[in-house]
Amino acid sequence: MIGVSLLFVVSLVVVVAAGWLWLRKKQNYWNRFNILTVDASALHQIREREHVAFVYERIYKQLREEQRPYAGFLTMLTPTLLVADLDLLKLVYISEFDSFPDRGFYANFKDDPLSKNLVRLHGDLWRKVRTKLTPTFTSGRMRQMFGTVQAIGENFIQVMAGQVEELNNELEVRDLCARFTTDVIGNVAFGLECNSLQEPQAEFRVKGDKAFYTIHPFMEMIASTYPKLFHRFGYKVFTQELITFYSRIVRETVEYREKNGVKRNDFLDLLIELKNSPLEGEAEYQLDMEDIIAQAFVFFIGGFETSSSTMTFALYEMAKNPQVQERARKDVQDTLEKHKGAFGYDSLNDMGYVRQVVQETLRKHPVAPTGRRVCRRPFTLPGKPGLTVEPSVHIIIPVYAIHHDPEYYPQPEVFRPERFAPNEKGQRHPMTYLPFGAGPRTCIAERFGMMQTMMGLALLLKNFKFSLCDRTVKQLTFDPFNVRVFNTKEGIYLRVEKI
Repeated sequence: MIGVSLLFVVSLVVVVAAGWLWLRKKQNYWNRFNILTVDASALHQIREREHVAFVYERIYKQLREEQRPYAGFLTMLTPTLLVADLDLLKLVYISEFDSFPDRGFYANFKDDPLSKNLVRLHGDLWRKVRTKLTPTFTSGRMRQMFGTVQAIGENFIQVMAGQVEELNNELEVRDLCARFTTDVIGNVAFGLECNSLQEPQAEFRVKGDKAFYTIHPFMEMIASTYPKLFHRFGYKVFTQELITFYSRIVRETVEYREKNGVKRNDFLDLLIELKNSPLEGEAEYQLDMEDIIAQAFVFFIGGFETSSSTMTFALYEMAKNPQVQERARKDVQDTLEKHKGAFGYDSLNDMGYVRQVVQETLRKHPVAPTGRRVCRRPFTLPGKPGLTVEPSVHIIIPVYAIHHDPEYYPQPEVFRPERFAPNEKGQRHPMTYLPFGAGPRTCIAERFGMMQTMMGLALLLKNFKFSLCDRTVKQLTFDPFNVRVFNTKEGIYLRVEKI
């Protein structure tokens, strides 16, 4: 009996000691490299009080001041490297993409079919699905979808006009913009009339918000580091409520369209075509129903929040800078006159200054303020000290910090769309502007996002004038718990007047 007890105690001591040594090794990971390191415990405490984009910005500024290319720290025991050097970022994003191909998000296809989306896929499966989906976002496809976006845009203007009369010209524009993009994406991705413009608490609108706040960033970081362990426990990224809702909507819609031969020229139609298209070789990948569900879902949550936030920030900045607003409105009016009043795909693309307004908005308020890649094979970064990045190390791209670097954008807090005039834009390093990422994993729906955002803003500028009011916040504060999208804690109120 004594022998058994002694064996248990010894085993326990060995396990505890092994765990302690493993933990110490993890904590001291960056100490063996001659690079700037950041205290992880202090980093996590700061993150609880402010958005992580600002935390990374301070690290970035220190790196720039000390002329260092990167800094190391731990994120929930995961070795993480923040890169500030633009040439190294180009290497990570583009030229050495095969060494840094994944975003490092956790996915569990068995228990959570929504996680089988393009953003979370990695390796060969990502390549196959990306290849299949890329043709769905050509300019020709955008032209086909334009009519749907325009019709919802006209409804958006009518609803806002009614709100202007009802609320004495002071409107909370963030919610209205989100309802507009919810209706657009819900219609294009699912073929459904969401009606959130008429019904603010429509189910699609509510479920869309929930999709962003059910993801715990630190839990997901651990899960992405130890995916096999979390698969055993059936850990899901999204709640069963969201899985059931979106799976049911897509299945019912696809079955109805296939049974009745319904064609709408929207994103879901294109996914159905890919599901039913014949294979053309051994390397081909056949989309199934779970693929359609996952891609429609990510298109929805990625499209409604990002575009609505960009529209809201653009209106806020134009209200603060009336000369910018007037020039953008004149761009809309002159372009429509050139096209004989026709508001079409071609006339929208001709609104060069409106496009610059959107681009400057995405610079100052990038909806994805940080990027991430994961090293999948050992790679030695060029230059001194010549750090060899090991597999599973996470690479952080401080997008917000780069966009606010005065070396690249003088007076970065000033809203100046002229920064994106061809003569200025062409003089900057390509890695100074990263709202959609870069390289093979750049946002696949960038063209659609720009079309939707420009359409909404052009219609608003044509019909309304925006200015500050007593309820307009003087300083924006950003939600630290919404790490996926850069968004404000409070609503944004503006004075809106009909033209």
